[in-house]
Amino acid sequence: MATDLFLLACALLFALCFRFLFRHLPQERWQFVASLPLRKNGDGSWQGLNLTFYGLFTGFAGGLGVATFILLTAAVQVSLTTSLLLTLGVLTICLPAAKIIATVVEKNRHGFTVGGASFVGILIAPLFLWMADVLCQRYGNISLPVLPMLAAMAIAYVIGEGIGRLACISFGCCYGKALDQSPQWARKWFASLHHVFIGKTKKIAFAGEMESVRVIPIQAITCVLYTALALICAALFFHGQFGISFSLALIGSQLWRAWSETLRADYRGGSKWFSAYQAMALFSVLYGILISILMPSHTSLAPSLADGLNALWSPGVILSLQLITVVMFFFSGTSTITTGELRFGLAADWRHQAGCGSEDCEKGSKVAA
Repeated sequence: MATDLFLLACALLFALCFRFLFRHLPQERWQFVASLPLRKNGDGSWQGLNLTFYGLFTGFAGGLGVATFILLTAAVQVSLTTSLLLTLGVLTICLPAAKIIATVVEKNRHGFTVGGASFVGILIAPLFLWMADVLCQRYGNISLPVLPMLAAMAIAYVIGEGIGRLACISFGCCYGKALDQSPQWARKWFASLHHVFIGKTKKIAFAGEMESVRVIPIQAITCVLYTALALICAALFFHGQFGISFSLALIGSQLWRAWSETLRADYRGGSKWFSAYQAMALFSVLYGILISILMPSHTSLAPSLADGLNALWSPGVILSLQLITVVMFFFSGTSTITTGELRFGLAADWRHQAGCGSEDCEKGSKVAA
């Protein structure tokens, strides 16, 4: 009962945050977090390095995903060291893969692809867990609960990608079709629930030429569906239904990815009617079904929410989560698409704030010089 109340509280918190963010993130103001001065130009301005909300929400999503994985694995008595090492191994491969696959499939060397990174993660996760289980049996005389850990990974991925879609809304990427070019049912459903992106530096503006156009809010829909799916699968996990939890999280998310691509207007690689990411998603579904059949069920385990929360509330874990969030923020939030020009000067009323008249200040400046 306590677990269900905890998950319900999480759902309410997400709902409140989404209500605010879905309304404001498409606006021009919500693309850049900061701009750092790099080099001074000849006209006195500075060339800036833009840091984006895309990176900030990606960092939050990554940190929350890792926190979810630690919470769930600790709940089934997996050691913290094992969970952190597995997380480090998967992220070390998946983060570069996000950029490499975007470059190969979309011919976009500036972008990242969560779909490609998740596909790589889905492929390597069972292998990593198998290797970890072999090492634990050989050197620690213990056996890892492989299926519950796979379920934890799948849930962590789904919640991470769900929250990560907020980054897509901020940047205006992964955008949906224009309503006036959508099927009749989509025009009816999204007549009042749609996105209108503002800003020349949004991807939907410079790549899709659809600034100020009403579009299907596919990023927001994915955000809500994936977050809800993760919470439902987490509830199943804590009730000991590891096989169903893993299958629902992986297969449900990948089937949605495959179908939701039909509502998107951005270039996805492959042919016009079937993208490379749809092929990856469908392959992941088959792969997930095979794994769920082959893995033992571990029905004797009784997950403990208290153990999971205790594992999270430790200095080492908190610092690790902060480090992961910061690394992912700078990795994905350092903009190579946009440029910035910064100018610095004194405020108009600085003399009044200094508490002296203009003549006195001028004399003081001459003396100091």
